[in-house]
Amino acid sequence: MRNFKIAICIVIIASLFSGCMNTHHLKDLVIVEGMGIDQEQSQVHMFVQTLNVAINSTSEGLKGNNTIITDSKGDTILATISNLSKTISKKLFFGQNKVVIFGKDVAEKYFEDKLDFFLRSTDSRLDVAVCISDTSAEDVIQSKENDAVVPCESILYLIKNSEKSGLGAYVTTNDLLNAYKDKTSDMYMPVLEMRKGDKSARVKGIGLFDDTSLQYITDHDETLGFMLINSEVDQAVIEVNDKKLGNIGVELSSVKTKKYITIENGTILFNVKIKCKIMINEIEKGIITTLDEENMKTICRLVENEINFKCKKAFDACTGHKSDCIRVGEYLAQYEPEIYREIADKWDTYFPGVKINVSSHTNLKKISDNTIID
Repeated sequence: MRNFKIAICIVIIASLFSGCMNTHHLKDLVIVEGMGIDQEQSQVHMFVQTLNVAINSTSEGLKGNNTIITDSKGDTILATISNLSKTISKKLFFGQNKVVIFGKDVAEKYFEDKLDFFLRSTDSRLDVAVCISDTSAEDVIQSKENDAVVPCESILYLIKNSEKSGLGAYVTTNDLLNAYKDKTSDMYMPVLEMRKGDKSARVKGIGLFDDTSLQYITDHDETLGFMLINSEVDQAVIEVNDKKLGNIGVELSSVKTKKYITIENGTILFNVKIKCKIMINEIEKGIITTLDEENMKTICRLVENEINFKCKKAFDACTGHKSDCIRVGEYLAQYEPEIYREIADKWDTYFPGVKINVSSHTNLKKISDNTIID
């Protein structure tokens, strides 16, 4: 038995050492930090942002942009990556890639062709963030992001933070592929834009897909409503107005969303129940107006109405463009499996007829110290 254990240990140690045979030294690699993919007629035009290891750091660390943008063209993504070798002397390493940016033209017309690369290629990772540029991918990936050391890393943080505040969505290649393979669900991605004179990208909304094509980009209200329905908001700001109190700014937190399906008179009803805490940050006439219990109820009611409005608007955007990004089909399968089996293959026909029933309940968490309370 002792000899058997020793033999097993030898095999394990040998396998560990043999695993290093195909590794590369860092000096022999070009580290990819971001990819941009555009379509020019029949060719893919790819941009890769890579670390510039030739830049020397100061005693205070790296300062300013520490990357290089290289581009190439080819008939496919894989061919384009291969063509990059003509201008890059070292092996491209995608293990640190942070984001893939698709040009709007790709998302609208050529997206399905690009998905196969992310399904099969060894250069693709499932945890990479994906997004759409409102114009071309080149516009966003060329952004200096206020002279960030690694601009694509700054873009990644922008996407993640936008989701927490309900201003955008954080989506990975794994999320895309799961939605693509699902019978009823559709894909969605955050949309970025570069406005004239801007030094960094900004979030514009969420791109809704019908099957494999970008159909619509949500506005501010629809984006927040979409994220509230999807339970992906940590904190968000909502503004409402009251004749007596003026403009009121509140912060949502502890957002919890419950979703379920019911059938009423032959109509599929998507029920959305939202509970959250609110903190009053600003009241236009709060200094001169005493806030009593009735005022508090009024503010809560106004906020609840605004939440309901944004959610309904987001849902209408989805049904209007036949984009089940909020996975109503999955909830139908869960709550009404027999009906789901009957119509799943024709879900694109049935989904626009689904109705939403949204209700919200707010609980006042805190009032600013500057607010006068009766």
